[in-house]
Amino acid sequence: MINLLSNGFCLYFTGLCYLTLSISPPQYHYISLQMNYSQAQTYCRDMYTDLATIYNSGDLDRLVQLVPNGTASVWIGLEFGDEFEWRWSLPDQRKIEFFNWRAAEPKQNNTQDSCAAMDPNGQWFEDNCQIKRGFVWKNASNSHIFIDDSKTWREAQDHCRGTYTDLASIRSREENHHVQNMSLSQSMWIGLFKDPWKWSDGSNSSYRFWKTNQPNNFRGDQNCTSTNLHFVEWAPYNLILIHENMTWNEALSYCREHHIDLVSITTELLQYWVTERAANATSSHVWVGLRFTCSFHFWFWIRSDAGCYQNWAPGHGSDSQQDCGIAGAVETTGRQQWVSLEENQRLNFIFFCNYVSTAENCCSD
Repeated sequence: MINLLSNGFCLYFTGLCYLTLSISPPQYHYISLQMNYSQAQTYCRDMYTDLATIYNSGDLDRLVQLVPNGTASVWIGLEFGDEFEWRWSLPDQRKIEFFNWRAAEPKQNNTQDSCAAMDPNGQWFEDNCQIKRGFVWKNASNSHIFIDDSKTWREAQDHCRGTYTDLASIRSREENHHVQNMSLSQSMWIGLFKDPWKWSDGSNSSYRFWKTNQPNNFRGDQNCTSTNLHFVEWAPYNLILIHENMTWNEALSYCREHHIDLVSITTELLQYWVTERAANATSSHVWVGLRFTCSFHFWFWIRSDAGCYQNWAPGHGSDSQQDCGIAGAVETTGRQQWVSLEENQRLNFIFFCNYVSTAENCCSD
């Protein structure tokens, strides 16, 4: 049985990464290692980017599809912060610049979650989220609709997300006046809520999808680091380290049969992520998709995406005397540069898991 480094599944998405990659949606990885929250967070930051941030229901759907059936729960990157902040229920990365609080609002009470309602005069006030009242939602065409059906704030949110889009976000005085005219002279919930939760990677996502009666044990003895769970992470490349030692040809055959191919290191960024994986190897070097041809006397990547980037160790590569039957490997310690080794040596190896649409198609062995 092949032992993957993460012993889990991977799915290729693109994402916003700390390495200045500005692409979306996030690329999530399911990791089946049992860790507490702090351990999972450290692992993700060391090996990838961070624990998963969820920006919208589409991200949540993709994440849920990654998690194997029967898994009770997984860590994501949502953690308890030091400050309460007001956020709109409809996910939006924009900073809140418009408020219309009535006098003495909002309350200076930072000990519990709260929600915002609008009074008949169009002014906002903070209230217990468990109070039942009508609510206003925003549909896909950005029109506001008032629902004269008393619900708690969470019930109203669930109703709007399940049937329409979300509770209304109010970003200007004009929008506020429009919503006020729909209230039928009664107070109503709007999509503003206050909570202390923050995302591990520092993003400003306001998306929440709490289970009924959660979060609970507010500021009690329930600690997110006390329970070992699986977790989800995201990273810019799907590179998997295999801890089983194989010859270069055996590694190549395994990768092409089960996944995509041995990794080609064509950029400095890819080199960085390969060295991150290689540091966890159980062999002195790891095979990559680099090979020497005796017929034409040059090195080449087995995939066609060749580049000019090189990172040879001194005495290796194009400037050295080459023999037949050699292939390229990366050092797992030191400067972690490329070296030429006899291809019958048995080493760990790194493969590319890329361009797939389901978790089962990649890294599932």
